[in-house]
Amino acid sequence: MRIKLLGPMDVEVAGRSLDVGPRQRRLVLAALAVDAGSPVPIDALIERVWGQDTPDAPRSALYAHIARLRHFLTRAARAEESAAKPVPLVKGAQGYVLQIDHRDVDLHHIGSLAEDARAAHGEQRVLALREAMGLWRGRPLVNLMGYWASTIRRNAESQFIGIASAWAADELRLGNAQAVADRLAKVLDSYPLAEPLEDLYMRALCALGRTSEALQHYAAVREQIAEQLGHEPGPQLRDLHMAVLRGELQTPHQGTTISSAPLPRQLPMNVAHFVGRTEELAWIEDALATPRPQAATPLVSIHGAAGVGKSALAIHAAHQLAHRYPEGQMYVELSGSGTGAPPLSPSEALARLFRTLGTEPPPPAVQADEAAALLRSLVAGRRMLLVLDNASDSDQIKPLLLNGGGFGVIVTSRQPLSALGGAGQLPVRPLSVDEAVALLGRLTGPDRVAAEPAAAEAIAKLCQCLPLAVTTAAARLVSRPSWPLAELHARLADEARRLDNLEIEGIGVRASLSGSYRRLSGNADPAMRAAAEAFKLLSGCSQPVVSLSDAARLLSQSNARAELCLERLVDAQLLESVSPGRYQMNDLLRLFAQEC
Repeated sequence: MRIKLLGPMDVEVAGRSLDVGPRQRRLVLAALAVDAGSPVPIDALIERVWGQDTPDAPRSALYAHIARLRHFLTRAARAEESAAKPVPLVKGAQGYVLQIDHRDVDLHHIGSLAEDARAAHGEQRVLALREAMGLWRGRPLVNLMGYWASTIRRNAESQFIGIASAWAADELRLGNAQAVADRLAKVLDSYPLAEPLEDLYMRALCALGRTSEALQHYAAVREQIAEQLGHEPGPQLRDLHMAVLRGELQTPHQGTTISSAPLPRQLPMNVAHFVGRTEELAWIEDALATPRPQAATPLVSIHGAAGVGKSALAIHAAHQLAHRYPEGQMYVELSGSGTGAPPLSPSEALARLFRTLGTEPPPPAVQADEAAALLRSLVAGRRMLLVLDNASDSDQIKPLLLNGGGFGVIVTSRQPLSALGGAGQLPVRPLSVDEAVALLGRLTGPDRVAAEPAAAEAIAKLCQCLPLAVTTAAARLVSRPSWPLAELHARLADEARRLDNLEIEGIGVRASLSGSYRRLSGNADPAMRAAAEAFKLLSGCSQPVVSLSDAARLLSQSNARAELCLERLVDAQLLESVSPGRYQMNDLLRLFAQEC
């Protein structure tokens, strides 16, 4: 039995389709198949199937569909002449589980093939991508409505555009321009605004000698983008158009062999329980798409306090935008937060990038600026995304900023990297209370939060709505299933135990803040060490907001010297400037400072 979600939902047995039943029953099966092998809580199933339009007795309605689905699965097994082994649909403590092999659900199978392609090279990579393309029958779950189905549809379509881009690029290198042109012509009927695919379609047309058709296609795409989005095509598509007009487009010859080095797909796993940040994600997308002067690289610098979710935001955004960068996504952990390994030197980071691209790095005697120039030559003209996570300062990453119209760079750091000229600066704030409660619910299960909404909100506030703190609190609740939320709330309300309860296996608020503090206290600069001392003294202030003059008296310093200390703490994300001359230290920072 195969469950097909990539297109109209269908169940295929022995080469023929079986009727699952009415729309809600198909939605129940789809909701279980998306999480095949894992329990889906009853409340989550109800939300996926009915959304806001729940019937009067949603659980009874769900149980009826589950019973019918069990009969259906038995009937499907008989059709396969394997009546003794129907696909199990079982109920456990955490919810219902559809125990079907992931390879028998096309949504999972295409994801596995994409992973295989990322890890392979040469013929194996091409074969994996071809098989993945063969699974795609059109818009996923096209015959099922609702918010959940729409979300699955968007995510699958984003993944498919990345797969199709990689497939088309590889086929063009192999000289299979006709296959690319034929397939992308059909795909672009459904996704006319997918610029990476438009780019590859035009390249295929030019490789076939159909240059005038490529130019006509660009004109039509440009008009459609202007009408629907109100702006011009992106810089890559415009550059390609100009190259075609000038006759400068380099097209692969028939029989060209694919590079033996796999395209890098290094992004860490996407955040499973990502919440909020809608405006920030849109800002990052716009910033990376904004046209820049020639040779300038679109660059986004994300900065914020320890535990505020900078890395999660960067990685989530990179996954969403991966289809724009079909020739690779690279990731480097720069270790600049001070919480673990020492920061990578520019030379060490460059060496990692060389190896990522399948090239031996230059010998150690080569200076970082020379190595950077070699790397820029290696990636010139390639559409790639680079994520530089946890930078310590601007000097660490300047040699890593590979330029070119097809490149995009996302950097995260605790302090603003103001020395990066031309970078879009994105400060990240804590979540709203509602978002923090939603995150707590996703991590612990919606039933626990729904049962104690006041305690959930209180926990979120005691965590300062920091994703790291909320995640750690949720981990403690998950490891203590017998605890009501009120128990954790009581423990967090006790200031003497709050930081202890926001730490699991050495990971938590205290460990995260210690890196920021050590960068000051262990600094060779006396001014930085003075700021560290000021941080400890300010924890004794009785008011949540302190004026510059009050802080100066507390520190026994002049206003001018005190302001220098306070502003260094602001840069280190250990203090917040709420207005000129007024500063605030949140409770988690205050409790940590009292321990220093």
